[in-house]
Amino acid sequence: MLPSMSEEFDTAKKEMGILLERVRSAILASVDSKSQPLSSYAPVWVDDDRRFHVYISSLAKHTSQIKRSGVASVMTIEDESDAENLFARKRLTVDCRAEVVDRGSEDWGETMALMEKRLGETVSSLKGMTDFDLIRLTPSEGRLVLGFGRAYRVFGRGLREVGYVGGGGHRSK
Repeated sequence: MLPSMSEEFDTAKKEMGILLERVRSAILASVDSKSQPLSSYAPVWVDDDRRFHVYISSLAKHTSQIKRSGVASVMTIEDESDAENLFARKRLTVDCRAEVVDRGSEDWGETMALMEKRLGETVSSLKGMTDFDLIRLTPSEGRLVLGFGRAYRVFGRGLREVGYVGGGGHRSK
């Protein structure tokens, strides 16, 4: 017997939660002023509202692009060694609004303390460096892929809503 739609969506939400709990780094995508794409990587901490936080050097190309545009795409992906099939690695890709968290704010201090707890002592070493920015990436919507034929649209505050991706699915010749 096939699971009901609500059971399937509940399972997808649970698996997305596990993916987000395990993540310690993410792939970032940004664009420059000429719409040239750039992919990069950064350690990441995800808060309870499923906002992504990165502490990145202003010398890095992606930092200036994200700060200029105010947007980025974030992808978290299952480790290759854990994947049942490399073509169907579990992953979450989300479109985000980006904002720099003010270094002098209480929010900055609290967030950095939580990042330090999650990501380790390197954060302690870097947090005094003023050429680094704390950027909060707030997702608006995205795609969750949990395997072949298991792609979902995720949306809503904190990505708490799940729906089917439109389209006719994969076809063979």
